[in-house]
Amino acid sequence: MNYKEIDRYIFFSIFSGTNPKMNYQYLYSILFILFSLPFFGQENENAAVIDSLENEELIIHFRPQVSIGTGMFTFMGDVANNHGKGHLTVSRLARDLRISQALNPNFDLSFYVLFGQVSSNERSLQRNLNFNSHITTGGAVVSYNFYHLLKPKRNINPYISLGVESIEFLSKSDLMDANGNVYHYWSDGSIMNMDENDPNSTNAIELFRDYTYESDLREANLDGFGKYQERTLAIPIDIGANFHLSDRLKARLGTSMHFTFSDLIDNVSDQSEGLRKGDRQNDKLLYTHFALSYDFGPRKKRKQLETDELELTGEELLAADTSDYDQDGVYDLVDDCIKTPKHAFPVDEKGCPLDDDQDFVPNYRDDEKNSLFGSLVDAQGVTQYDDDLEKLFLAYIDSNGSYYTEERHVTTSGEDDAPRGEEAQRMKNNLKYTIVIGTDSKEISANELHKYLSYKDFKTIERGDSIFYVIGGFETIAQAMGEKNKLEDEGVKTEAIALLKGQPIAEIQKIISKKELKDLAVQPEYSEREQKTLYRVQIGAFNRKISQQAFAQLEDVEEIKGNDGLYRYYSGSFTDKEAAAKHRIKILSQGYSGAFLVVYDKGKRISLTDAGFDVRDDYEDIITESSEPTKDALVKGLIKFRVQVGAYENDIPTEVLDVYLQLGSVLPKRDSKTGITKYLVGKFDSYKEAEKYKIEIQKKGIVDAFIIGDFNGKMITAQEALELTK
Repeated sequence: MNYKEIDRYIFFSIFSGTNPKMNYQYLYSILFILFSLPFFGQENENAAVIDSLENEELIIHFRPQVSIGTGMFTFMGDVANNHGKGHLTVSRLARDLRISQALNPNFDLSFYVLFGQVSSNERSLQRNLNFNSHITTGGAVVSYNFYHLLKPKRNINPYISLGVESIEFLSKSDLMDANGNVYHYWSDGSIMNMDENDPNSTNAIELFRDYTYESDLREANLDGFGKYQERTLAIPIDIGANFHLSDRLKARLGTSMHFTFSDLIDNVSDQSEGLRKGDRQNDKLLYTHFALSYDFGPRKKRKQLETDELELTGEELLAADTSDYDQDGVYDLVDDCIKTPKHAFPVDEKGCPLDDDQDFVPNYRDDEKNSLFGSLVDAQGVTQYDDDLEKLFLAYIDSNGSYYTEERHVTTSGEDDAPRGEEAQRMKNNLKYTIVIGTDSKEISANELHKYLSYKDFKTIERGDSIFYVIGGFETIAQAMGEKNKLEDEGVKTEAIALLKGQPIAEIQKIISKKELKDLAVQPEYSEREQKTLYRVQIGAFNRKISQQAFAQLEDVEEIKGNDGLYRYYSGSFTDKEAAAKHRIKILSQGYSGAFLVVYDKGKRISLTDAGFDVRDDYEDIITESSEPTKDALVKGLIKFRVQVGAYENDIPTEVLDVYLQLGSVLPKRDSKTGITKYLVGKFDSYKEAEKYKIEIQKKGIVDAFIIGDFNGKMITAQEALELTK
């Protein structure tokens, strides 16, 4: 049997079967044939050559390809996550290492190892199950690349793979909190430290899951399975495509389903007891991945040009090469200015921007387009007279930067073109230019809100009692002016350019007036900016302004006040939807239960469905801004109320200390910024309870005691705590 006959047999065996549940004996037969391919001979169309080579040994050159990949592991089994089986947002990160060898033009043999974790959480009125398992996999697959069906020398090669592997798993569950309290799930959805039917259930204490998987499921023996094997065989089926980046480097994008021979990865099967009982199907693992591979084999020799190619004339070669990098209508072979920016069009016959007055400053950045021929001009094409030359000379010999301006970089012979004067001081202080597009003194509409949030570099910055809305951080004022003009062309009203200090906290140092900008006379510098689909996480909308202290544990929090009077808060700015989905899960896990994803494209908000997300049927996928405050913005129980009984920078006065000793359990909280220590008592779930306790304290002599909020150990005002608990 030759290679082509084997290829046809394997191809039709895989793709022409009518029974979807192929028995394992038939599968192993295919695998045996695939792994035996290196020992078969190579077919040749010339029968005489075949006869002459019958007794010669077939040599297969060892040219390994090594790839490293990463992707998302998704579990499919008896324990279903709250979003449905295999949902993107509950997948876990995994990594793989693979070594591949070509068997012939159509098939590759690969050996690999795969490491990762899978988990699932099921929460319902009937049962509450969860697990996390560390997965280690090793195996071999044979890949078919459709060489028979597709044209050769293609840059994208689809493939399908089939193999066998061994899987080891170690499954644990989160059954108790850090203090050893066992979770008891009540019918109202809460988690308590005792059973709902316990006679003492009125004294039950509410618990919160810590998502630490501390209990070994095999050792727990919940269904009497005993010491079962924590390893199994599996059949992986992989589909995807290879992308040829160079002669040696390839990228692989694929997804593989691993059909295991075990139903105990989640410790639930059809043999489980009571409500834990599952179905008869074995567990499956889905791995969606991206990888880079490198070919360590010898380099291919470049093909020599054929005789007819060598005989091509220059005109024929020119006609064959029609590449135009800057798309100015002049082919690269005859383009003297191959990287002309789009805003510099039109161009001359050599592909260079037009220069009507021939002063070597093209029209698109020439502030004086009719300079006399032969005149001395500056970088903006403006004629330089005696007074201007005198200033240049003074700047040349200047040592303290007095004559230095933003648009000029004057250097002496042999010195670097380094900034001096005010510019040098600005760079030293880590200052950048930003564009101010509004403040919270002017409430913005929903359309303006969507347009602002569609820019990745949009930020909100506090300055005194005001919030400034800004876009970008630029090294030079010319770049900022160029971007300012672009924003105005896109319909965004801008107010000013400001100096922005980025570290340690973003602060606006100075607002540059329009007169100062005019006096600088700087030519705007334009840059190419690609506006991609942007994903943000909205934390919530509130009637009152919430201090940044309430969001101290979150990253990149932006505050915007709409014309409906609501204060909206957002976190993160992503161009990758998977990263945005993970960021939302992180925010939810920190207690912000009202957080949800919002997507912006070309200045408008779009639905999650249009953004490519799988949305549940019961989810209201709207793109309009709700004018109602967020309900249940935080997980119940995270907000507490305390009573502040004092604040001191130094030691507590003796008479006050005596009162504190009578109160007992006074908690000191030191503010690292001000150095003041605040003293708190009590911890209440409701404001009314705290109010009652405050009155009792005031009767004991601490008349200036007042109520504050406590969010995850962070102090906020009582008004903010009430707003967050609405």
